[in-house]
Amino acid sequence: MEIDQKEIQNLYENVDNVWPKDDNWHLYSKFQIEKYLKKQNFSLSAYTLNAGSGGNDYGLISLNMHHRDLAENKINCFNNYSVGSIELLPQENDTFDNIICVGSVINYCDAVAVISEFSRVLKKQGTLYLEFESSYGYEHRKFEYYKSCAEVVQLKYFGNFWKQWIYSPKYIKMLLKQYGFKIVDDFRFHILSAYMYSNCQDENESAKYTKFDWILRHTLWKKHANNVLLKCVKL
Repeated sequence: MEIDQKEIQNLYENVDNVWPKDDNWHLYSKFQIEKYLKKQNFSLSAYTLNAGSGGNDYGLISLNMHHRDLAENKINCFNNYSVGSIELLPQENDTFDNIICVGSVINYCDAVAVISEFSRVLKKQGTLYLEFESSYGYEHRKFEYYKSCAEVVQLKYFGNFWKQWIYSPKYIKMLLKQYGFKIVDDFRFHILSAYMYSNCQDENESAKYTKFDWILRHTLWKKHANNVLLKCVKL
């Protein structure tokens, strides 16, 4: 299976909010990402790429930020934006001080192409924040692709099934190392909630179990978290 970027573009251009307000699963994901990013020491003078932003600044409104997305109607409210895939960026080498790629955007892309481009446009000692959906997540434990390095699957979003890549943390970390990144932090969420979802297939019901993340991310259960956020530095 291949992922049709035009199909993804149409999806996001026609939804009101990429983080649905009645979807507790994804709202929790957004909350965890925002909380994590707000704890980072971003310089106000730094130039940051928000890759696949979907119109979200994650509360970092004071940053000098460039928004990149397939859906123009989600980012044309910003002064600094460009429309297109994050697999091929228009900027010159060593342009950005930081790159933020969250919301599992990379799961709709070729990870090799994206990480290669991030390495190219990020300055030396620049920081990359990369979040993705893991094939080790308990949500996937009943399927053949569970723990796969990289595979295109169909997952439910906005009530329908959409093609997307699913990656193992080991595979993504290998690519990051290959393209000159050092991983300095590994933050995970949706752990027990992912296990419950594999049983009931109800995101709002499963989201009730996110309250156990703060405990489980310090145990062996963390390797089965559905979502992984890596903080990396370009060497």
